Amino acid sequence: MTASAGATLSVQQLTKEFTTPEGSTFVALNGVDLEIRTGEFFVLLGPSGCGKTTLLRSIAGLEQPTSGEIWLGEHRIDQLPPYRRRVNTVFQAYALFPHLTVRANIAFGLEMEGKKAKSPEVVARVDEMLELVGLQDFGSRLPSQLSGGQQQRVALARALAKRPDVLLLDEPLSALDLKLRREMQTELKRIQVESGITFVFVTHDQEEAMSMGDRIAVFQRGEIAQLGAPRDLYAEPANRFVAEFIGEMNFLSVTPEPGGLRTLAGALIHDAALSAPLAGAGATTVGIRPEHLAIAADGPLNGTIAAAQYIGTDLRLCLDIGGGDEVWVRVAASYDGPTAVGEPAALAVTPGGAREVVA
Repeated sequence: MTASAGATLSVQQLTKEFTTPEGSTFVALNGVDLEIRTGEFFVLLGPSGCGKTTLLRSIAGLEQPTSGEIWLGEHRIDQLPPYRRRVNTVFQAYALFPHLTVRANIAFGLEMEGKKAKSPEVVARVDEMLELVGLQDFGSRLPSQLSGGQQQRVALARALAKRPDVLLLDEPLSALDLKLRREMQTELKRIQVESGITFVFVTHDQEEAMSMGDRIAVFQRGEIAQLGAPRDLYAEPANRFVAEFIGEMNFLSVTPEPGGLRTLAGALIHDAALSAPLAGAGATTVGIRPEHLAIAADGPLNGTIAAAQYIGTDLRLCLDIGGGDEVWVRVAASYDGPTAVGEPAALAVTPGGAREVVA
């Protein structure tokens, strides 16, 4: 499939308000500004109720914004009906026609445009889509004769057949088991790259977002808490919400003093552990990823094992270090040190492994 010329998708000061059954106003989107680049795999990430699906539905034309504008290239689309927008949507429920074959399902949207199912153009397009999603040998089957992952690919092929500028995907993998979901993450990324079409993908699964997204917008209460590449969000979270939502993070309340940071339990973490200088001189909070902690006999964080979790490749240990603080560390599965609850252990922070975290 040849790359789509596409167009930049621009969301400008978009607000969406709902009236609750009690008569109050709920703000689902609050002045969102966003620009999604042509040919980008862009992810809208956040917990339930944060506004990510409302934004997707607004782009699709399934919700009417209270205020703001949506542009696709040089064309404003928020005032257009859904069928006039150069976007297409794949939902969590694939909504395949059970009485139609795979080929007929893929061709359906093209037929709605007035094209004949057996015309050379439609036959060639369907063949192209079947090859793109790896279902060349399944065209004559019915949806009931396919696995969940195969049905998801048919829904994707049907949406791509009309060659939209933007494909919107509303948690399309959430119904799949873990192994198949990871396989489909790889497939979706491959299909997006090969098609050249802009993908806008909604999910609450941060691992899913990190594995596929070129850029991710993390939503919190109807606003974008942070936008950036996966690596940047993980390494430099803008606030505590992002730090907690992207990966695992330990939080420690500390007070700066000469040479380091004093924890609530009185341990001193050396200044070298900080990735950047603190913003002020008063009490603050630092975040430390589990992989930036190491079991060390002379570590400054002394405590006792509170929990141990074997997860195959790694062993996760929780250490009670006093002052009401517990921290998690990740060690190799071959680790043979203390693991029993109540055993003493000590942790060191790797240089640059701690960073100040704002509220």
